[in-house]
Amino acid sequence: MENEVYQLLNKLYIKYEKIKHPPLFTCEDNEKYKIKFDAIVCKNLFIRNSNKSQYYFVALPIEKRVDLKLLQMLLGEKRLSFGNENVLEEKLGIKSGAVSIFNIINLKDKDIMFILDEDILKCEKVGFHPNINTETVIFNPQEIHKIFECYNVKYKFIEI
Repeated sequence: MENEVYQLLNKLYIKYEKIKHPPLFTCEDNEKYKIKFDAIVCKNLFIRNSNKSQYYFVALPIEKRVDLKLLQMLLGEKRLSFGNENVLEEKLGIKSGAVSIFNIINLKDKDIMFILDEDILKCEKVGFHPNINTETVIFNPQEIHKIFECYNVKYKFIEI
C-alpha cells in the first residue's frame, strides 16, 4: 500500500522525505520511541455523525486536542462520535495505527469529508503515515490540496 502513496506523490510532483521507524500505533508511541521529525506530525481521527450518514477524517497536530462539541458546532452536526475499527477498514481500507490522509487511495465511498486543522498549513513540513505505520512521509503542507483534488473528495481546513 505504501508504494501507491509514493507513486501518487511522484505523479503529483510533490517532493517528500521518507522516514522509517518502529511501528507507531498511537501518539504515545511517538513519545515512547523519542522519534524526532523535522515537521509537524499529525494525529488522525475517524469520526461519524449520529445517524452514520456522514463520516469525517480529522487531522491535527499531534500536540493538539480536539473538542468534539466545538467540532460538532463547526460542522453543523448534532452529535459526533468515533468510528469503529470495522467501519474504518470498510470505508478507508485501513486498520487503526496507519490512519492518514493517504488512506484516500483506498476510499470506497464519497461520504467522508476530510477536515484538517489550519495550523497544518502554517508549518514548513508535515508528516503522515503512507498507509503503513512503520514509515512517515514528510512534505510541504501546501501540497495537500493536490492530493485531495486528485481524488475529488470533500475537504476543508478549519481552526480546531
